[in-house]
Amino acid sequence: MSTREEADARSAAQPFWLRGPFAPVADEVTAHDLPVAGELPRDLAGTYVRNGPNPKDGASRHWWFGDGMLHGVHLDNGKARWYRNRYVRTARYGGTNLDAAANGEDTSAARARRLRGGGTSNTHVIEHAGRLLSMVEAALPMQLDRELSTIGIFDFDGALDTPMTAHPKRCPLTGELHFFSYQTVRPYLTYYIADAGGRVISKREIEVDSPSHMHDFALTEHDAVFFDSPARMTRDWGDGMPFAWSETHTARLGVVPRAGGAVRWFDIEPGHLSHTANAFERDGTIVLEGTRCARFEASPPCLHRWEIDLKSGQTHERAIDERIVDFPRIDDRRVGRPHRYTYVVELCDFVGGAPTSARLRRYDAATGASAAQDLGPRRIPGECVFVPRGDDPSEDAGYLLSIVYDGERDGSELVVLDAETFGAAPVARVQLPQRVPFGFHGTWVSTP
Repeated sequence: MSTREEADARSAAQPFWLRGPFAPVADEVTAHDLPVAGELPRDLAGTYVRNGPNPKDGASRHWWFGDGMLHGVHLDNGKARWYRNRYVRTARYGGTNLDAAANGEDTSAARARRLRGGGTSNTHVIEHAGRLLSMVEAALPMQLDRELSTIGIFDFDGALDTPMTAHPKRCPLTGELHFFSYQTVRPYLTYYIADAGGRVISKREIEVDSPSHMHDFALTEHDAVFFDSPARMTRDWGDGMPFAWSETHTARLGVVPRAGGAVRWFDIEPGHLSHTANAFERDGTIVLEGTRCARFEASPPCLHRWEIDLKSGQTHERAIDERIVDFPRIDDRRVGRPHRYTYVVELCDFVGGAPTSARLRRYDAATGASAAQDLGPRRIPGECVFVPRGDDPSEDAGYLLSIVYDGERDGSELVVLDAETFGAAPVARVQLPQRVPFGFHGTWVSTP
């Protein structure tokens, strides 16, 4: 067997999250004046930032458990000014042991250290009230500077004393940031609201009988909507998967009034919500759209819609499409209100638990149709982020940004699409100085 064949055999023996487009990169890199194919729109002024797992020692027990690494591309005046990737410097990254079982500590003490230590902080990144925050649902967020260096733990001036979801929602009408916590100890579910200035103005404990895997939730103009899943959380976070599927737990949607009031629960078909696209109110009905799998980690997700009739208490649900898709995004100016377009990553040609190809797809709620954005053979796009074009309120007046892996050259690009001409060739492709591992979620941070 040749040296190349031996290397290929070793790679094939690795789990999918440690090989191919998922494999971690070894170095933190800074590069300026990046090559651009096409023409970058001059009104794109800011930084695209994406988070994802990148174990610093090159190994992890699960895709979810690698150390957090941020990848950023700064655009200005039609130029790609810089790329940099930086680890999120949590206590775990620095080598602090956060696992109670490893040193015999009291579980509550270890949990407190994990909360303050930031876990792996590898899931999402957002900006709110002028702060850039990296998040993982098992710990407090970590604050970053504009060049992606870690500042430290952020707990909303002490008002946040539980883990924070990696999927907060900003209300475009009020500027408030809505988020929640789920954990293995009471309170199992806590709902927070921070105002536009970043001050927590509401904290509510939502009564549930036991903790479930609540990775995401949804927001309407008047309510927050939570998904009580049969994926039950059986123990505290550590290096192992802390969830188990229950055949007896009833799946439910919980509607929580933003202004206060009684929580209402609505039974739905068994299944697990991966990510929400959006939710909104229409004629006394809450419409929720997101990716759903029939059973957590045992079946693939597809785009799904639930409708809750608040007067009758009846729920209706259906698959919008049978394609395997995830990472849904919309124009964030439509959060909580009716939206037309949903953008997803369509995952194709699975081998060894991972896709070998993918494309972007846009669903049009007005027509019921969908359109594909194929970026070429052996090219795998990540989640795309919508960036509005100036003050134009039209839902497709803007750009879609996605980091795309090119299997032909084992490298990556930041691809810029015109949302109005979805499906057409990219308007620009920024060549990045190294491969970016397929990761999780990202954001656009406009230049002040």
